Amino acid sequence: MGSMKRSTSCRILAAVGGLEAKLERNSTTTFVMSLVIPVLCLLCVPFLVYRRPTLEWLQTIRVTAGIGSVESPEDKSLGGLLPPGFDESSCLSRYQAALYRKASPHKPSPFLVEKLRRYEALHRKCGPNTELYNRSIQQLESDHSTGPMECNYVVWIPHYGLGNRVMSIVSGFLYALLNDKVLLIHVDQDMEDLFCEPFPDTSWVLPKDFPIENLGEFEGDATLSYGKLIRDKIINNDMRFATKVTLPAYQMLRKIPWLLLRTDEYFVPSLFLVDEYAEDLQQLFPERTTVFHHLVRYLFHPTNTVWGYVMRYYQGYLAKADERIGIQIRIFPLVPIPFETMLNQIINCTLSQHILPAIDPQEPAAAPSNAAKVKAVLVTNLNSGYHDRLRDMYYEHSTTTGEVITVHQPSHEKQQYTDQRSHNVKAWSEITLLSFSDVLVTTAWSTFGYVAQGLGGLKPWILPRHPRPGVACVQAVSTEACFHAPPDYDCKARKGGADLSAVAPFVRHFAHTCLDSGASIGAVKMVNGVELHHGALKRRWDEKGCLNHGAAHIHQRCGDVGAIASPAQPPRPPIGRKLLTLSAMDLDAAASVVPPVTVFLEGRSICHRVCLDKHTSYESLAKALRRIFVDVDEGDERGEGGGKELQLSNAVPGHVVAYEDMEDDLLLAGDLNWKDFVRVAKRIRIIPAKASRRKHRGGQ
Repeated sequence: MGSMKRSTSCRILAAVGGLEAKLERNSTTTFVMSLVIPVLCLLCVPFLVYRRPTLEWLQTIRVTAGIGSVESPEDKSLGGLLPPGFDESSCLSRYQAALYRKASPHKPSPFLVEKLRRYEALHRKCGPNTELYNRSIQQLESDHSTGPMECNYVVWIPHYGLGNRVMSIVSGFLYALLNDKVLLIHVDQDMEDLFCEPFPDTSWVLPKDFPIENLGEFEGDATLSYGKLIRDKIINNDMRFATKVTLPAYQMLRKIPWLLLRTDEYFVPSLFLVDEYAEDLQQLFPERTTVFHHLVRYLFHPTNTVWGYVMRYYQGYLAKADERIGIQIRIFPLVPIPFETMLNQIINCTLSQHILPAIDPQEPAAAPSNAAKVKAVLVTNLNSGYHDRLRDMYYEHSTTTGEVITVHQPSHEKQQYTDQRSHNVKAWSEITLLSFSDVLVTTAWSTFGYVAQGLGGLKPWILPRHPRPGVACVQAVSTEACFHAPPDYDCKARKGGADLSAVAPFVRHFAHTCLDSGASIGAVKMVNGVELHHGALKRRWDEKGCLNHGAAHIHQRCGDVGAIASPAQPPRPPIGRKLLTLSAMDLDAAASVVPPVTVFLEGRSICHRVCLDKHTSYESLAKALRRIFVDVDEGDERGEGGGKELQLSNAVPGHVVAYEDMEDDLLLAGDLNWKDFVRVAKRIRIIPAKASRRKHRGGQ
């Protein structure tokens, strides 16, 4: 997995020496280092400062077409955001897409424009097939380190669906921008001919002959991942590899020539919590709520192939409408919502917010007047049921306003086929079409919707994951995407009583206010000058989080989250010396706490971390697992069967809770008394009930 095509010898850093790294399978949020090329997980950076990043950022300016806009129809560069020098015919959407979207009131800062031009020059100098790139590849394949290189790289590896991929590329690009690194993306067949090249006279596509194979097979929990090295107390969160080396992690990461990044998260908010980046970020984005809006419009443009799909559908079904309404619906398997419940939610939202008109059930559809206003509704969903019911509703009855409502759906794939190019072409086309909306309605937790709202500069109406009486939808407070796996203080920092607002004064705490969520688990949301503390929306299984569900229900995180970065290195030779050491202070601190354990959900490569010593019983653990994987509302902690008391057996419906002990035996959780379980449990696995029976029959 991810092996070198030619054998090489790698160590961690010349200054420290001695760490030959071996690439292991099943690396989740990994972060590993090598001699020639220490390869480190990017997302460790936010967690080194023990601060909580933002979730979704607020904006105070309402986007209205043609009002307060800084863009004119003739401004093809989006206020200087897009670079000159492109052959316009090679990517028609680059300069045409803005003509179909509401004009943006947000102008990129001069500092951002200048920084992008400098990055483009760096990419031309260091990009694929340049002399400096070839020299870096030679170093990657060499048997010994040749010292610092002029060009350093972030290699992005795809993970999960198209929306997640776009958001993680934006995050990786901003990290590269802040650290003078070059971003290269690994493009498999399922992503070919989707996106235009964003940088002139060069390519951001990783060459096919890159000497690390099987990049797509990198998984979680690599033996020498950054997260695991911290968890196993080989290094600490200050990145101290030996007693004489105390560089902060972000400084050490900056020196890494090759960094492999695999994540499905929008981790941009975490970068705002790193002190070293604060000044640059303030100049790049004076409005903190516009980061995703600017960067996604800069980086992502449909190729002519995809643009052809978009234009044909738009001209055929949407162009003649006076107003375009986008409705994006996503139902998540772990949080299923009955069809009728979601349909009623959509109807109640669009009617109560005057997005769509009511119908007269007693009056059949009548011929509209020539002056009637036409609203075109674009529905995107894997199934056609919502489209069919909305279409029939307005086809069979007149509206009370006399408006004409047409309802359209480009595709209904029934399932998500992320590994198929044809599916991704349709997904990218529909995201682009949604970005042309005048009003957008999206499903909470959906990255598909985030990309559309970022491209279109829209503040969507959000359909909550947990429908509540009287609340059909709420409007997002910005165009920003949410960070679904935000770090909090780690367990040690929390134990010391540290307060986030004391170290990050622009982040303040408020509860129960996250517009994307039905839960009150803590997360952070920033405004331009006013900050709110929000409930987390998307509770992903991250490598380095730790979860505490005491009276305050605080979501704790330890270390790096949501990314998978794997080492650019060969199998290591046997070594007989101790590779890394901790200071005496580190050892004392480590001995005073029980290390968090990793919780894996079978079939997922992202996991959670749970601090077992913060729980008092199996029932307490069951509640934590229920909140992680089912995300129930506070107070609704019953198991399957309504009033049945919540236990491990019903914490995650259809799954059983098992654990690996110190000898790597897989056992059913609950077989020991609680204190012994806390002492011996090394890893928790949430396994489908049928798979569990198969494993036990197979002797595993």
